[in-house]
Amino acid sequence: MTVASYLKELVHPAPKTDDPREWPRSKKNIVVFTIAYCAFVAPLASSIYMPAVLQVKEDLNTTESRVSASLSVYVLFMGIMPVFWASLCDFYGRRPIYLASMFIFIIGSLLAAIAKNFWVFLVMRAIQAWGSSSVMSVGGGSLSDIFHSGERGAAFGLFYVGPLIAPMVGPIIGGIISNHAGWRSTMWLLLGTAVVAFLLVLFVLPETYRHNIDYPAPSTEDAEDEKVHSRSNVYSTHSDPTLVPSRSSLHNHRDGSTSSTSSSSSAANAPVTEKESVESMTSDNMSNQTGTHIESAKEFMVPNMIPTFLDRDQEEKFSSSAGAESANSQDTVHAAVGPNLPASERHVAFPDTEDNVVVATDSAEPKRKTFNPLRPLLCLREPTNAILVAFNGLALGAQFCMNNTVPLTFTPNYHLSVEKVGYCFCAGGFGSAMGSLIGGRYSDYVMRKWLIKQAVKQKREERERSIAFGDQVEDADVNEKDAAADVDISMRAPPEIRLRSVWLGVIILPLGLLLFGWSVQKNMSLVVPLIGMACVGFGMTMVLASTTTALVDANSDNNMATSAVACNSFGRGITGSIGGFIAVPLLNDMGSGWLYTMWALITVAGTGLLILMVVKAKSWRQKAAEKALNNV
Repeated sequence: MTVASYLKELVHPAPKTDDPREWPRSKKNIVVFTIAYCAFVAPLASSIYMPAVLQVKEDLNTTESRVSASLSVYVLFMGIMPVFWASLCDFYGRRPIYLASMFIFIIGSLLAAIAKNFWVFLVMRAIQAWGSSSVMSVGGGSLSDIFHSGERGAAFGLFYVGPLIAPMVGPIIGGIISNHAGWRSTMWLLLGTAVVAFLLVLFVLPETYRHNIDYPAPSTEDAEDEKVHSRSNVYSTHSDPTLVPSRSSLHNHRDGSTSSTSSSSSAANAPVTEKESVESMTSDNMSNQTGTHIESAKEFMVPNMIPTFLDRDQEEKFSSSAGAESANSQDTVHAAVGPNLPASERHVAFPDTEDNVVVATDSAEPKRKTFNPLRPLLCLREPTNAILVAFNGLALGAQFCMNNTVPLTFTPNYHLSVEKVGYCFCAGGFGSAMGSLIGGRYSDYVMRKWLIKQAVKQKREERERSIAFGDQVEDADVNEKDAAADVDISMRAPPEIRLRSVWLGVIILPLGLLLFGWSVQKNMSLVVPLIGMACVGFGMTMVLASTTTALVDANSDNNMATSAVACNSFGRGITGSIGGFIAVPLLNDMGSGWLYTMWALITVAGTGLLILMVVKAKSWRQKAAEKALNNV
């Protein structure tokens, strides 16, 4: 192997067909650690020289407002550019994007450290943000690649520890080293952290993105067991509208029922026609279950949605319509509903016999999308995504406003030095770390409890039907302990279920803002505003751990998770930069107390949006599913 080929393989390894969600836990932990470190480095640069604003002003011969603008410009570009990186992910995967972006971050940090005038420094700050921003969107996609829905809450909790505490820890580190080595030392520190991130990605991080995952079909002996298991544990007639299997579960269900046909077809190892290439993956039981057809179609057709059952009348209407169409046109080649196809290309027909059910095989190379840097913003057409992005943006705007006003209020009110002002950010960093860790795990706990309750309900309905038909059943009633055995990490709940875990955070967040604002204005003991900062950090990150995971859950089955996280970063960047820009003028005009009263009311209004989502999300999915089915 030549040096050139070795480097090419190192940067962009050959495509693999294994399923990253089946990787061992140790390998997944390496991915989480590497991505979390990169995600920590990016926002660290947003506030690292905040305590040294006066040093930057004097060295570059500029004004305080311009130096403050350099902080906001970084936040703005860090929010906008993930949309660009997310678009490239569909073409090049995750690893090449990480490497390219971290290299840009290295160049920006180097030139920012040696900048001799403010405008060069400002441009380099924008380039820093451009390079570091990729992980804010691509990182969420990487975690979606390797974790099932039931595991994502804890994983995202760990992932967001870095991004959420870095703006708090940055001023602490910056205050210490600026006090001893000047503000330029902060840029050299960022350069070192960027080099470490680049090397970790290059030598440690595996590629997680799969254009085409090859799910092995079970053996012929296991096919019958697979069908029985699928009927009893995966599908229910009408027990619950949203307790559905994961994409891989449905895929394996189809594979398992016709493994012999699939095996013989693959053994030929020759080119086949479109119809021949897809007819080998049908289930002889699915043709008798109209609800199964409808649910399967909705899962793969409706973008950004968790599928729901239609009511009985609607199912009969759709099934009869589909049966008539199938009878009139037996030779119609049905389009695929494969999980690896873009959402815009998914469509389905409802066959009347098992021989007409067709599903795309994994052997076909998926069609590449046309590059569109604004494509991720299409996620915002869905009200669920728009609400989650809006709330996350409002919460971050409040935090960045608070970060910008801390040095301006603590120094005169409490007579603190630059280094001691940096230490004050420890309170917010501690609260953010606790909120992220607790919020992520609590989110997974809430989702699993909901799935167990749905499983209990389903088993009790099955037991009642068996009794009605005179079958022998056990005398003991079904309990949650028995049902928990049938709930696995691949099963999914609707995204709004995770929002049941945010109630504590949405209460603590506005209370923390009020406590911080009025304690500073009334010049209370320093401990009081520090408690307020800790409450803001805890409340915000506890909510974000659940809302961000819900955003990924709602978009993971159509390969839009990265785009959704990019939209989330876009919204946070816009509102965060606005919060930084308006912080000083509003502080001077309104005072600290009324400024943070305003932010508290804004977060309460955002909580109202979350409540609206919990109430309306199911009907939104229902309407979207009906619209998609009517367009078949």
